[in-house]
Amino acid sequence: MATIQKRKKAWRAQVRRNGESISATFDSKVEAEAWAITTESKIIGGVAAEAIVSEHIVAVSPSAADIIKRYADEVSPNKRGGRWEQIRLRMLIRRYPLFQRSITSITGADIAEWRDTRLVQVSPSTVNRELCLISSVFTQAMKEWRLGLTANPCSQVTKPRKPRPRTQRVSVAERQKIIEQLGWDGKSEPETQSQWVAFAFYLALETAMRKGEILSLTWADVDFEERRAHLDMTKNGDERDVPLSKAAMALLRIVQDRRPAEPVVPVQTGHFDKLFREAKRDADLSHIHFHDSRREAATTMAPKLSNVLELAAITGHKSLSMLQVYYKPKAADLAARLDA
Repeated sequence: MATIQKRKKAWRAQVRRNGESISATFDSKVEAEAWAITTESKIIGGVAAEAIVSEHIVAVSPSAADIIKRYADEVSPNKRGGRWEQIRLRMLIRRYPLFQRSITSITGADIAEWRDTRLVQVSPSTVNRELCLISSVFTQAMKEWRLGLTANPCSQVTKPRKPRPRTQRVSVAERQKIIEQLGWDGKSEPETQSQWVAFAFYLALETAMRKGEILSLTWADVDFEERRAHLDMTKNGDERDVPLSKAAMALLRIVQDRRPAEPVVPVQTGHFDKLFREAKRDADLSHIHFHDSRREAATTMAPKLSNVLELAAITGHKSLSMLQVYYKPKAADLAARLDA
């Protein structure tokens, strides 16, 4: 027997048959009545109540693609890495049929299969970042949007083992080859976008700043009197004052006659990456990453400072374990210090 009742703006259908009681909510009375008739037939035919409920949940659940789009539109813009997230989320929807399915039908086994497929295409670090992003989407859908999820399938899979941290440093010869390829002499004011990329690379080598930090820096953030560059927002969410060495000051003075609101390095992130990637390839230095400048700078600074806390204050690292990833002295240099 079926009972149809109106509940505010929705209609609730309840079916009682053969000792079973199942209910569901719909937007219209017609939908509720149709479901009730179908459900009664299924119960009479011997279909278990749990199976009927599961089938209904999947049928009315939005696709994972819909929820991923909603996350990209509503949640990602509020994050520092929002642009990266939106690009990555659109890629997942476009490339993988898994995310066209109902979000409630995706299991841990499905995510594990996607992980293994993705590992053939990209590095474990990339897969880990994407898994964390997908997991955030499921958590948002489960806790905030109440979409009928009872568990996050990403929590049911093992993340790929992280590769060993990079140890690559940047020699004087290598940095010279890169800036020559970018067309900058290291002394005059940059005129082209490529020359600005070279300037930013040298500034990174002298300050240990990340690429994003340098590109977000404006002239209002640079204080020549106090010899510091203020970063209002960094990767870990904190602000930081970066001390400027004489070499860093000399670099900035090459281009300092600009308005306070103007960026120190006037190059957009996407174009910046393309120019640096092409330059290192043409210089036969594909093994060099821009971020290696941070390791080189931290390692060069360390012997000049009295303790690791001072180095962490410059680089912005919150833990010694992360700082160790960037401090990579040569054994010969340490041996020489032991003999001093």
